[in-house]
Formats: sequence, C-alpha cells, structure tokens
Amino acid sequence: MHGLHFWLGLIALGIAIYNPHIHLTQDFDHYMFVVDITQSMNVEDMQVHHRPVSRLNFTLQLLKDTVQALPCGTKVSIALFANAEIVPLYIPLEVCQHFNEIDASLNHIEWRMAWRGSSHFRLALIEAARILSLLPEPAQLILLTDGDEAAPLNAITKVTLAPMQGSSGWLLAGVGGLQPAPVPKFNSLNQVIGYWSQYATKVEPSQIVNEDAVGKRDDSIATDPQEYYLSALREDYLKEVARDIGASYISASNKETLLAALKRLPPAGRGVVAVPIGWLFAVLAGLCVMAEYCPIQAKKTLKTSADLQLKP
Repeated sequence: MHGLHFWLGLIALGIAIYNPHIHLTQDFDHYMFVVDITQSMNVEDMQVHHRPVSRLNFTLQLLKDTVQALPCGTKVSIALFANAEIVPLYIPLEVCQHFNEIDASLNHIEWRMAWRGSSHFRLALIEAARILSLLPEPAQLILLTDGDEAAPLNAITKVTLAPMQGSSGWLLAGVGGLQPAPVPKFNSLNQVIGYWSQYATKVEPSQIVNEDAVGKRDDSIATDPQEYYLSALREDYLKEVARDIGASYISASNKETLLAALKRLPPAGRGVVAVPIGWLFAVLAGLCVMAEYCPIQAKKTLKTSADLQLKP
C-alpha cells in the first residue's frame, strides 16, 4: 500500500506536467534579429563545422543556435534587410513556445527574397527605428550584416544619423571575412554565372538608386579579375556607425560571442512576465518519491543485516 509521500508526489507530478505560471514584474528581452540578404552576403568566407559557407548561411546557422540557447520568456522576431528597407516577418514570439516556427522561418530565408539588389545600410537604420516604433511592445534590434554599402556612399546616401543618438538597445553584429573577396552573381535558378563587376554598383552622384535599372535584371558579369567588386566585413565602418548612434558592435564569430553581447544590452522594457514554475513541482515530486522509497530501502537493509547476524 502506497504512503502519503507517494500520493503527494503523484499530485506534484500532475501539476508539473500542467506547468502553471506566476506573473511577476521584471525586465524582459524582445530581440528583433535583422538579417542582411543583400548579394555581398553570398560571399563564401565563413565556416560552419569547418566547411566554407556564405555569410548569409553562417548568419542563419548562428541565429538558430542562438535562439535555441535563449531562456524561456525571451521573445524573438526575424526581419530582412535589403536596399534601404527593413521588413519584419512577424512580431516577437516567445522562444520556447514558438521555437519550431522561428526555426522554420530561418530555414527558408535566402538571398532571392531581396526585393532590390542595392544595399543602403545607413538609410535602413532610419527605417529600423520606424519599424520598432510600430511594434506592440518595445524590442532590442540586432542587425547582422557585413556593412557593405552598394552603391558606395556618396554625398546623398551618407545621411546623418544624429537624430538616432541613444540607440543603446541596438547591436550591430558584423559577419564576414576581413580579406576582400569577389561577390558571386547568381541567375534566377540560384546558379553561379560569374562575379559582380565593380562598375555594376556605381550610380550617378545625384542619384540614390539607378532608376534605369528599375524592373530590369542585370545579368552582366565581370570578365577580368581586375573588374571584380570585392567585398569584406566593413568593420571600421560598422564601429563608426555604432558610435554615431550610441549602439554596440561585435564581430559575430560564434554563438557565445553573440549571446554575451545580448546579455550586455539594456532590457527592452519592464513589465508583467509569466514565469513557469512547473519545474518546482517536478523537483517536489522527485523528493516525495525519494522520501517514499528511502525508508523502505532502509528497513530492507536492516532486516537483511539482522538475518545475517542470526545465522550460525
């Protein structure tokens, strides 16, 4: 016949399976991870499991590993950066309850999702501030990019970032090698047809974008290595921008570095957070089982010892 400890343990186990929550007022983290999907992110100068991969694929694997390591209660959203826009795929979701959805969205991101081929990083930061203001809850912004502006900055595209001073909840995470490398050019079937030419990225100084190219596909490629458009992690530029807006910068070389940088960010805000306490009842159930089992085991041990002593 089972004792009191057994029944208490069974009740505690049932509560643990239900996993109730209590509501506490505390700091919370909502991360919006912005993924650069411009074509320079196709350069294969990163490694995953000692195999060469593109900057984009490295970024996606890094985010999958990072999201998996975030504590329950943290919320995450994924957004894409191309041209001068930031496009969120969804509002921040709780990482434990919605991990499969977040992971699936990362599995389906690729460069062909870009709506324009240009990359205006500074303009995108201004757009990011607008996007964050539209979210139902405050969020920290983490932009993973190589910082490569294409077309190169000019007097028009190098807009001032002074109004954005105080973006302390932002993190610029640099991705890419420091050694310049040619940017591969793909066709619509995702097949490499050559490399981008440095001439293909140039625009008139009076233009922000090349209007003649709107709605058209440029399949021209560089015919000589001297024509290659070379791309590398623009680390000095990203550090400069981070200083200008009061953000942080890291070289996102691995999950541990990114997680440590996230912990250093100020919280997104403070509010009522649902904290799961099922684990407390699971521990209580285990203690009850031990309390039920240990006395019985002790009696058996004492009886065995007594029997041995009575034997001639």
